[in-house]
Amino acid sequence: MLERWTHNRWVRNRYTRRLAHWARRAYALLFGPDAASAPVTTSHVESPAQSGVPSMPLWLQEEMLKLAALEPELLPPGTDEKRYAYYSVPMDVRPGDVYARLSDQIGAQPYTHVMLVPWLKPGGADRGILYHARAIAESDPAARILVLTTENSPSPWASRLPSQATLVEFGQLAASLDFSQQVAVMVRALVQMRAPVIHLVNSRVGWEAVLRHGLALTQHSLLVASLYCDDYDLRMNPVGYARDYLRYCYSFLTTVICDNSRYPQVWSRELGVPASLFTVVPFPYDGAIPELPVAPLSDPHAGRVLWAGRLDRQKRPDLLAAIAAAMPKVQFDVYGAPVMAGAAAQDLDLLKSLKNVTLHGEFKRLEEVASSSHFAYLHTTAWEGTPTILFDVAAARLPICAPAVGGIVDFLPERDLVPDPEDVAGFVQRLEVLRSSAEARQQRVEDQRESLEGQRQWPAFVARLGQIEGYLRHERMVRGATVESNA
Repeated sequence: MLERWTHNRWVRNRYTRRLAHWARRAYALLFGPDAASAPVTTSHVESPAQSGVPSMPLWLQEEMLKLAALEPELLPPGTDEKRYAYYSVPMDVRPGDVYARLSDQIGAQPYTHVMLVPWLKPGGADRGILYHARAIAESDPAARILVLTTENSPSPWASRLPSQATLVEFGQLAASLDFSQQVAVMVRALVQMRAPVIHLVNSRVGWEAVLRHGLALTQHSLLVASLYCDDYDLRMNPVGYARDYLRYCYSFLTTVICDNSRYPQVWSRELGVPASLFTVVPFPYDGAIPELPVAPLSDPHAGRVLWAGRLDRQKRPDLLAAIAAAMPKVQFDVYGAPVMAGAAAQDLDLLKSLKNVTLHGEFKRLEEVASSSHFAYLHTTAWEGTPTILFDVAAARLPICAPAVGGIVDFLPERDLVPDPEDVAGFVQRLEVLRSSAEARQQRVEDQRESLEGQRQWPAFVARLGQIEGYLRHERMVRGATVESNA
């Protein structure tokens, strides 16, 4: 044993090698010349043969001896060919089992589109997923859409998918696998399906599949991704899928769809990807636009402010609390589920401590919580793509007070926005104008309706998607060329 562990394979430094040499000599003088290489007996341990593991054939052992003459490291001093006598092939059949169950749920029918998404829950990005699925289904009744959710989490909005879509909960099926195994199973499934279009939306398994095997996937499929904005860590450094993957994956992508005009400029400038990679497709409003003439929902003497959204770090509950504290005579109705941790939980406690703030909890539809007692809707945020809830607010005829962040500037005139999202006094000043002036509320509601009608119509959204070659027409890739389907 001493001979083995003092061999040059393990002792790299020339000085320690010299010490190891003298250690071997001293050990041999004390215990005899063969003591240093004597094997340690482990009679209490069951041999591989006894445990049912097959032994290595004799011819293979002899071949190992011959190879050791060419490569001494195969049999370092103190060992012999018996160290290779037993070998059990490591085998993990779980990925195969998951692939089999996944194949059963996918079925044998061909799909024209595969969408890789984390889940389908209430949220702006999830509304976008439903919009894309609906546009595909309406553009081609023969289209077949497979939606693969890659996170092990429920999808309460699955029922909103069109009838031509099939949802398979890959994240639940593959929950027993590690991340690399999940990616491997996903790639195998996508390569086997050869769907003409693969659309990636906020799925880390999907992004990793493109990163590792993008070339294989592009042999038969157009790869399209959707990105909306960066997230930011506690130090306000940008993080997210664009930062992690875009520089390494963009060459495999046909296009990156974005719902706003701001972030494509940021990513092109800061990540060095071509500006031509991006296609700006503003999200539509899928509800009823108010008829003309339009009048504010607010009563003439309304004295409350509505805030609705996620109570998390992005939505700045600390800023909301500061604004409410600066307007003690105004009641703030706050709707939304808390998603707080650490220091952010203190902001939630601060909101609870304010007498003019009422926390109502979760809500399902904006129209159900907006009322004539509200003179404004307050939107606080640190970063944004395009918050689709603002479309609902505009349709509800409630004046909006929001910062000039992300895609908000694509929807509302900058003159009506707070330039600095940290400016508490700026928010307070604009809210006071809306509270005291019926004319200001009327003008704001008219401008918001005009933006809905002029920018957010469903036909315009479908037309923008139709400009992406092969997306709605789902052309099949064959050896670098495209063959149009029968659709």
